[in-house]
Amino acid sequence: MKRKWWIAVISWLLVTIILSAVAPGAKEFTEANKNAGLPDDAASIIADEQLEQYFPQEGGIPLFAVLFKEEGLTEQEILQIATAIEAVDTEGAVEALPITKLQPEIRQTFWSADKKTFFMPLTASEELEGNDLNAIISSMKEQVAQQVDKSIELSWTGPAAIASDAVELFSRADVVLLLSTVGLILVLLLIIYRSPLLTFIPLVAAAIVYAAVDRLIGLFASAGWFMTDSQALSIMTILLFAVVTDYSLLIFSRYREELKRHQSVDAAMVETMRYVKEPIFYSGSTIVLAVATLFFTVYEPYRNFAPVFAIAAGAMLIAGLTLLPALFALIGRKAFWPVIPKYGEESVEKATVWSKVASTVTTKPLRFFITIMLLLIISSANLLSLGKSYDLIDSFPEDLSSRVGYERLGDAFSKGSLAPGTLLIVSEELLTMDGLQAMIDQVESEPGVEKVTTQGNPLSADGKSAKFSIIFTGNPYDEKAFDTVLTLRDQEKSIVKEAGLTKTELYFAGESAKYADLRDINSRDSWLVMGLMTILITIMLGLQTRSVIAPLLMIGTIVLSYTATLGLSLYLFDVFLGLESIGYRIPLYTFVFLVALGVDYSIMLIARIREEMKMVSFEDAVRNGLERTGGVISSAGIILAATFLVLTTMPINELKHFGFIMALGILIDTFIVRPLLIPAILMLLGKRSFWPTLK
Repeated sequence: MKRKWWIAVISWLLVTIILSAVAPGAKEFTEANKNAGLPDDAASIIADEQLEQYFPQEGGIPLFAVLFKEEGLTEQEILQIATAIEAVDTEGAVEALPITKLQPEIRQTFWSADKKTFFMPLTASEELEGNDLNAIISSMKEQVAQQVDKSIELSWTGPAAIASDAVELFSRADVVLLLSTVGLILVLLLIIYRSPLLTFIPLVAAAIVYAAVDRLIGLFASAGWFMTDSQALSIMTILLFAVVTDYSLLIFSRYREELKRHQSVDAAMVETMRYVKEPIFYSGSTIVLAVATLFFTVYEPYRNFAPVFAIAAGAMLIAGLTLLPALFALIGRKAFWPVIPKYGEESVEKATVWSKVASTVTTKPLRFFITIMLLLIISSANLLSLGKSYDLIDSFPEDLSSRVGYERLGDAFSKGSLAPGTLLIVSEELLTMDGLQAMIDQVESEPGVEKVTTQGNPLSADGKSAKFSIIFTGNPYDEKAFDTVLTLRDQEKSIVKEAGLTKTELYFAGESAKYADLRDINSRDSWLVMGLMTILITIMLGLQTRSVIAPLLMIGTIVLSYTATLGLSLYLFDVFLGLESIGYRIPLYTFVFLVALGVDYSIMLIARIREEMKMVSFEDAVRNGLERTGGVISSAGIILAATFLVLTTMPINELKHFGFIMALGILIDTFIVRPLLIPAILMLLGKRSFWPTLK
């Protein structure tokens, strides 16, 4: 029998070694999303294409060099730094407005009224993305910084600098995240189980699986099958190590029981897998299905998550059924040293806290049901105040260059000028200045528009198209700016008609226009994924439990757990951090992972209860199932929650918030929903919980 276990381990090692030799790492192929992740038919993307057609080479990604000096800047200081910036050779990748060649009265327009702040506009090529964009801007920063006096603060902001800083933050966080995750799991396993070998088995298995998954993702990405991004890889790392550890603890718990019943180590592991393969299979399958629903999204970053996590989830599932049992079986009883289970020992352990919990819940189910349901519903009510932030810079550290520059410009000038929109007018007839002015007046009459500006002659050579900049009132990444864009699109016909024109079209490009489209797409994707995922997981649970009621019970409680977690988190963020909104991606990501992982623990509990029902009464089966899975599931939940908490140490607030919400949700599910609410409902419904399979 040992031959079987050796084959499993050697096969995994061979696959990992071969992949490491022939495939690149996944991080080598992280790329920025095309069209900001939007589909080609999005209105803002069509506007960009039209802008490039009628005003070629006048697009690009805005970049600003921001100078600040508390005592006030002199013109000589400004010209000295401007000269240094203009002298940087980027081979056309970044074009700077020639500040040094402008008339003094024109330079004044880039100088704040108090003379403390000055900004220099630049434009990065639209062809630059991700690592390439970061490399160019980082090089510029280094070259110019050497020529700036220490008394002057030079920061770089605008969409190009924000995108560059995002790449830099994620690249710095990856190694720290991996080491922190491994270290935390190591410490927690030692504290909880006090068994050195048990501590290393999950980590060794996770390391092997991670190495294989990393190269497999890199192999497919290098072939152009899909794109990856740093955020997906970071969260995948946490999930992989945590779930492999969860499966290890499930096997460990049952293996310890079976070693007391079987003299042969191999026989004990075979019997162990006979009972745990079902929960592992359905647990892994629910994760695969959950992330697979992201394939159906329109927003590209969501779709990029799907293949990364599907590959990782599939590998975790296979490892849980092959690699992990093989490692435990080969090490045998020594895996539990210093407390080694002996053949013939009494399998029933002494009374634990979980035996007391199980006894109390099964005795007073109605009291637990009412109390917990009220708490979860009250917490869920906070979702009514859910606000979503689309401003990436809010997630950055306060001392980061792009955020510092952004706030300096916002204080000294208009926040809307940091990412102005573009109004493109295309007509089949010659445009007149009177007609253009009539349209501009109507656009400026919209409350969300501060002003419409132009540099020089706005008309094209043929006189049939024109381009203007739109400065929005307030933050261009705020939902008010998005609403303004949508309102202007709706008013297109009336704006053209009032100007006395026919066969004329208006296009709105820029950051606010893109995020207006993104908001609509994000809403559509979120409802689609949540609905599809709920249906698919319910079907999987029906197959596992062979019933109708139990799947509805399991998915219903975990969805309620999700809404309560998100609602409670919003309340805590508001009270302790003063946050009124969270990143727009967080609600969907937390749903995908909380539901998939939360259902895992319910699967483990229900599988044990169904097993016990074959031997004892229903009430005893619920009690025994909760008692015998309580320790292992709670340990797994603590470790899983702690690993997600590692994300709170990351330099990006969106990851911090996501990590906290995930940890809180896992703890709520581990210590409230799974051990208290589900058993209480089972006791109230009785055997009807497993209708039509009542045995």
